[in-house]
Amino acid sequence: MVKLRSVFLQLLASVLALLIWSGPVWALEPEPELAPPQPEPELGPESAHFMPDTTSLMVSLTGSPLKMAGNESAGASSQLTDLPAALLATGGIDYQKDIRPWVSDEITFALTSLENGQPGYLLAVKTRNNRDADAFLERIWQQQATDGQTINFERYAGVDLISADVSPNVATPVRLPGLLKPVRYLTTAKLDDRFILIANQRQVIEQAVDSSKKKTPQLAKRSEYKTAIASLTQKQKSGMAYLDLEKLLPAISGQAATTPPTYRSLGIAFGESRQGLLAETALVAKAGRDLPAVKITQQEPMAALSYFPGNSPFVVSGSNLGTLWSQINQDLQGYPNLKSWVNQTLGTWGKTRGLNLTSKIFPWVDGDYAWALLPDSLSPVLSAQANAEADWLFAYEQTNSDKNKQLATHLNELATEQDLGTSPFELAGRKVYAWTRLVSQEIDDTRSSNLTFKTEVTGAYANIDNQKILASSPEALGLALDAGSDALTSQRSFQDAIAPFDQPNQGFLYIDWPVMKPILKKNLPVISKLESNAQTLLSKLRSVSVSSYGETPEVQHSQWYFRF
Repeated sequence: MVKLRSVFLQLLASVLALLIWSGPVWALEPEPELAPPQPEPELGPESAHFMPDTTSLMVSLTGSPLKMAGNESAGASSQLTDLPAALLATGGIDYQKDIRPWVSDEITFALTSLENGQPGYLLAVKTRNNRDADAFLERIWQQQATDGQTINFERYAGVDLISADVSPNVATPVRLPGLLKPVRYLTTAKLDDRFILIANQRQVIEQAVDSSKKKTPQLAKRSEYKTAIASLTQKQKSGMAYLDLEKLLPAISGQAATTPPTYRSLGIAFGESRQGLLAETALVAKAGRDLPAVKITQQEPMAALSYFPGNSPFVVSGSNLGTLWSQINQDLQGYPNLKSWVNQTLGTWGKTRGLNLTSKIFPWVDGDYAWALLPDSLSPVLSAQANAEADWLFAYEQTNSDKNKQLATHLNELATEQDLGTSPFELAGRKVYAWTRLVSQEIDDTRSSNLTFKTEVTGAYANIDNQKILASSPEALGLALDAGSDALTSQRSFQDAIAPFDQPNQGFLYIDWPVMKPILKKNLPVISKLESNAQTLLSKLRSVSVSSYGETPEVQHSQWYFRF
């Protein structure tokens, strides 16, 4: 294969030759006219030029999802109109009846400000039929006048604005996320003869008019926005979103950031698939982020997954776990609460009576790996155990690297530190090993006092080809060895969950949502809030899977697949 450097040198030589030999000819020719400067290509939705640079959240739907929005059979992305529809309902506007009939191929909702306890909302709707759009404006303002509200008409920067305080909608109570407040003031405008703008504050709509005329800084010109949106591949056509994480996360949590956040913004492009929603994300880090990049190596799921039970509800697989774990811990430095939750939750899940995966094993693994959580409810074998901690399986590739050899030594050292011995035994026709210790137990007897000893098993493992499979208990290891045709990799639900991801990638996370939801709700209270605010979507959710497939020091690319 020709090296890039040699190609570059050949090209450079050709250009120099052209300059040298053509110079005299150029000198005889008149100086060509300068071409006019080309405008920058538009990034994101057309309505982005209405958004001021203070915007912390923008969600835009484009194309076919808008035709389905509100239908019972609608796709997942079309149901993202539920949030702006709920807000509009508090101001007396019925999205399905008043807006959906005339919307064209784009609708964008934005939080343009988060100040003074009242977020600024802006809805930009591209019109398909001007007559219907004009009829909508006339209808909603006639209704407000009928309700006794004073309607204000004014002209701002050449644009007609209509506004009024609105009557609370008490007939249809609406549940909103904690960050959002009901609409108590309404203002509208028509711009470019193609967009209807609806806002809850006069200042918001004036900023939108100014942004459209380039009188004030636009969101579309912010470097964080351009980096996030330009990094997306544009494969997903149903819509996109932009989140200013530095503004949005403190507003959601209600707490000011105590440490500099790792990431500045997030760009999302999403598209419909036959069974769900596929989202591509670009996470933009703060300037100066210098972390080791994780190699993109995986083409197919790790071979050891064929030993993981088919009903495993939480599975992580990839390569270079030591580097990835180090990166995760460093990235989470900017989010102390999240870091505490991750370390505590994963530490609990990956802990047995003698071995802690996250702190003792993860940092040493440099090859392929896979980890599965096995709740007791999935198996009568596990349910019969006295151990209250979750069972798990962890497999890693045994390579010839120095780090892998150190891991083998490290496992022996951990066993020695805890006075554990290694006992071989046969399980499912294979020779396997258990970490054990002898525990004394005194038996009270009326005639004498005797000591007895019992063997306590703290974990088990097996060597299969070049894989080592660790288990929290012999029972969990037995489930792995007996998986056979019922293994995870043979399950259609698992295959469908990871099928949409680009290859190669850095691995994946797979969550069986119905099984893991109650477990996650115990450890992560935000799940309950999310469930109450997105009940329509989450009630149909079957699995969530995530894959990372590339990064630079500034941008981390991932794909999320929500299967319904």
